Amino acid sequence: MKTKSILAFFLSVVVFSSLVFAAVQPENVQVQEKARRVTRENIITLMLIRMTRFLELTEDQTAKIYPFFNRIEKEKMQINQQTRLQMREIRAALSVEDPDLEVLKAKIQALKQLRDALKNKDTEMERYLEENLTVIQQAKYIVFMNAFFNELRDSLNKARTLRERTGPKKKKEL
Repeated sequence: MKTKSILAFFLSVVVFSSLVFAAVQPENVQVQEKARRVTRENIITLMLIRMTRFLELTEDQTAKIYPFFNRIEKEKMQINQQTRLQMREIRAALSVEDPDLEVLKAKIQALKQLRDALKNKDTEMERYLEENLTVIQQAKYIVFMNAFFNELRDSLNKARTLRERTGPKKKKEL
């Protein structure tokens, strides 16, 4: 019961921090990126704590998996940041009356490469976990990740709904 209360509190803090960052709606791209990074780091920390308990990791496994997991997630954050930049550039290129097709092709290709890089990071993580987890732990990992991200998605949807009811409407971009 106490563990669930602590985890619920931590998840609430993560969701609240993402709401605060979203509510501020900073115009500065660097501030937005920092807010995303901090929120994602909090989510990763929560995920690692809960995963450790759910998978019943040994100290040795934890000592091996945590640094690797953190490295992969930081690399994925950088790739996601580059992906957002590419998307902004594609939107900008499309906003002109007669877009340069060669520029668009190059941006599309760069975006595809970033998506492939994300897939490669996920594959790298899966291989590493296969090497360092028992078969039962691997099965638990699959169940955990599915449940964790479903719970996270539901919490974020509730937070967005709450924000939409109480806060000013934010214009959505394409």
